[in-house]
Order: sequence, then C-alpha cells, then structure tokens
Amino acid sequence: MEPTSRPAYPEPLDAIVLAGTDSNPRRMIEGQNKAFLQLGGEILVRRVVRALDDASSIGRIFIVGPGDRLREALAGLTGDINIVEQTGGLLANAWGAIRASEERYSAERGVEDPLRPLLFVSCDLPLISSEAVDDFILRCALEEGRTETKYAMLSGVAEEASLRQFYGSGASDGIHRPYVNFSNCRVRLANIYVGRPRTLMNQQFLETGFAHRKAEKLKNVITLVWKFLGQHGGWRAAWITLRLQLTLVASKKQGWLYRWLRSYNKTEDAEKSCGDVLGGSVKMVITPYGGLSLDIDNEEDYRILGERYQEWSRIGPVETML
Repeated sequence: MEPTSRPAYPEPLDAIVLAGTDSNPRRMIEGQNKAFLQLGGEILVRRVVRALDDASSIGRIFIVGPGDRLREALAGLTGDINIVEQTGGLLANAWGAIRASEERYSAERGVEDPLRPLLFVSCDLPLISSEAVDDFILRCALEEGRTETKYAMLSGVAEEASLRQFYGSGASDGIHRPYVNFSNCRVRLANIYVGRPRTLMNQQFLETGFAHRKAEKLKNVITLVWKFLGQHGGWRAAWITLRLQLTLVASKKQGWLYRWLRSYNKTEDAEKSCGDVLGGSVKMVITPYGGLSLDIDNEEDYRILGERYQEWSRIGPVETML
C-alpha cells in the first residue's frame, strides 16, 4: 500500500457532493431522496459531508440538492460547507456546484484555473471515511505524477479482494454485486472521482453513461451500446462493452469461455475507449476501501447496510495484488 502520509496535490481539493434526487422517483428509497435516509443514527448526506470535512486533502465542500432540506440536515457542521440549490438533472446539478466552486476560487485568487482538480462523490455512501478519501486522492495524485498526465477523470474502482468482506455469511445477509472482469483484476465502480470537468469535451454523454452504468442490467447495456454508436470512437466502445458483458455472463460457470474472453479485456483498452467517447483522458484508480463501492441502490441494500453498519464500518482497507 502506498504511504498515506505523503502530500497529494499542492493544495486541498474542493469536493462536490451530488444530493439532488428529489424529482426522480426511480432514484428514491422508501419514497424519499437517498441523501436524507437515516443509517447508524445519522442522515446519509451528513455522514458524507462530515467525512469530507475531516479529510486533510479536502478544502471547500459544495453540496447540490434541495437547499432547505440540506440546510436542516447539515446544521451544526462548522467546515467550509456550501449548499447549492438543485436546478435539474445530474449534469445540470453537477455544473451548478462546479460553477460555485470556480466562482469561490476566482474571487479568492483573482484568477481562473480550468485545470484545477475537483473531487466528486455521491450522497449515499454510508461507509465513507476521511481516511478513504485522503487515500484515494493521494493515489490519484501519485498516478498523475507517474506520467505527468493531468487526467480529465480519475475514476475510483474497488477490487474483488476489498469487496469479499461484504458478502453474506451464514445467517447474515451481505451485498455481492457483479464485477467487471479484466484480465488482471475484477472490479466494481466506486462512487468517488477526481476530475477536471472543463477538459471533458463530450460532457452530455457523461450523464448518459452514468445513468446506464449498472452493467448487470441487460437493458442498460443495450441502451449504452446504442448511445455509443453515435459518438467518436463509439464502435470500439460498443464492442468493448459487449465483450465485458459476455464475460460477465460467462463468469457464472468459470469455464474456458470465461477465461478466454477475460484474457482479452485490458484495463488500458477500456480507459482509452471511455476517454475517446467522453473527449478527455480517463484513468481507473483502485481504492483498497471497498466500502466506497457500496452505495444504496435499492431498499434491500438499505436494509442490509442498516443491519450490518456497525460491523462493516470497522472494516479497514484491503490492499490488492496490483
């Protein structure tokens, strides 16, 4: 594991927390915005913001969502916390928070910096911690330092080794989701990113990709492939997406077909293809904190995370073999 005491970026990053789902019933749990669910005696968005505020690598925090509810949920927190009123869908909300961050930076420094990295997280990560945030930001900084590349997006992923501890065991339910099967690793998306959104040329497709990112659902795969075909580099992206889905189906039997398909799935190919479609360089960064991948997708997730929160919140990082 890389040492976490080393400096990451030259200064703390602004964090963007996406909590604007009041108007989308398909994204609600038990009839309400996931940001305001109670888990472990605390509202989810408050837990996320508190973890960010405790992280040494985070400066200002911008939370976009329903303003009045957020002010009530975050009352009493004393960090540099800024609430941005939601204006629409995912992309519109994200850009509202990004602009608020840019305006603060410009007002304080007297200059603009479109290459300044920002941290993005979702509001429904009950197992987030300041240690996990600092570790991820450090890994992103080290990755950029190795190649001197300022990536448009560094996407967090959790490997199988760090997610096994959240499986069910005996009489205890757990969460076990499908993996993306690459030749050198099996991973799940984590809900944490470092990005430079001004350097993404095809930002509208970012919302499309996010909406259909749950690759275990066939309809999402088909929709995503269809959307790819109209983009630069889309045919290659469509083929890689289909091959990864075929590998996922074949993984149920772990036979020769699975091994053969998986051997051709290279992380660098997926990164390049994603970058071509989004119009900016993309890099996957593995976090050893598997809890960053456990968002609340549905009511069953909410139940299990509630039942096992005390146990799972004590689980630390599990380093991968990569």
